[in-house]
Amino acid sequence: MDVHPEAAAPAPTDNDDFERRFAAAVHAIEERKAESAVRSDMWLAHHWPEHHERCTVIGGRRVCRRCLWLYPLAIVVAVVALAGVTPWPAALDTAFVWGLSALATAEFVTEQLGLLAYNAKRQVAATVLSALAFGRALAYELDGRWDGRFWAPLLVFGLIWFGATVVAQLRRSSSSR
Repeated sequence: MDVHPEAAAPAPTDNDDFERRFAAAVHAIEERKAESAVRSDMWLAHHWPEHHERCTVIGGRRVCRRCLWLYPLAIVVAVVALAGVTPWPAALDTAFVWGLSALATAEFVTEQLGLLAYNAKRQVAATVLSALAFGRALAYELDGRWDGRFWAPLLVFGLIWFGATVVAQLRRSSSSR
């Protein structure tokens, strides 16, 4: 049996090319897995890894600290207000809803624009105040659809928060170039 060495093994360049392509494919799979893990971790957090300090961990999952305080407390305030127990006299609703929302908005905007460093305790305090306002306004909306006492502050402050987020993101992306 006559075996020719050049026919028995692939040429070194073919083997090197195969190993390079294989390594690149394995690397691409690992990158997709890592990205998928980050995305699946965002379903309760909606924060990318560079902002995980804004989250707390519950049951091994990251949860947005602001959302964790805002929504449950607002729902409790709304339900209790619908039952007739309000967090302040009804005559002060407009002032309190707008005022507490403005405080929370000031905290969010100053942090997003880099005027204040992120602080979890300050964020929770501002969120609790905004949850009281949001919950009280939500009670009006649940009691009668399209109530301006809910929608007006939601639209005004929501647009301000959105604008601050866009400006902050644009600043971050331009500074990373």
